Amino acid sequence: MSEVSIESRIQAALERDRAIDLRRYPIQVHHGDAVRLEGTVADIEVKRRAIQIAHRIAGNAGIDDRLRLDVARPRPNDELRQAVAGSLMQEPAFVELQLLEELPAHPAEDWFHVSAHAGVVMLEGVVGSLSHRRLAEVLAWWTPGTADVDNRLHVQPPERDSDDEIADVIRIVLEKEPAFDIAQIQIEVDDRVVSLRGLVHSEEERRIAAWDCWCIPGVHDVLNQLEVAK
Repeated sequence: MSEVSIESRIQAALERDRAIDLRRYPIQVHHGDAVRLEGTVADIEVKRRAIQIAHRIAGNAGIDDRLRLDVARPRPNDELRQAVAGSLMQEPAFVELQLLEELPAHPAEDWFHVSAHAGVVMLEGVVGSLSHRRLAEVLAWWTPGTADVDNRLHVQPPERDSDDEIADVIRIVLEKEPAFDIAQIQIEVDDRVVSLRGLVHSEEERRIAAWDCWCIPGVHDVLNQLEVAK
């Protein structure tokens, strides 16, 4: 398969996806050593969908993800770094994690380092579970001014990933949304595809629930069947 055909197939698939508006937010596709996606996208769902489309079509070719969210108010690097670090430090699940200002010469356990450049937040360190790794990324995405997250956190000891693990993190994340009644939301994950069922109070809450799921690394699709209570 030629390079041009891969680029063309990805572009055509992006155009067919109803969630992706290429007229307002063009995405450039380049195929060299890897398939590179470049551009600004409307939200986290569009970013994740575009990457999944590229993975599906490119096969074993690597994906160089350079898609950035359209940020309403960009923040200076240090301000964004401090905001993300502060959010992580305030999270009860990370109470035993040590925030390091510099990368350690001899890495220990339970530490993290945050840096930011042009809206891209990088997370580095060692955490105790996949849930911690995923939650840290969600908190970074939730921080205003974040255009992308480069999650380089390592899990020690290593864990095997699963649909149940993803479902557990979704529950943790949705419980942090004060407007949601988590008892009214049913979560199922099958082969990394999330299904949401139940009741929320508004169409905005319905959208937020799906976006929260898209913020979780490892989620391949979100089937949003939530209904707005009348």
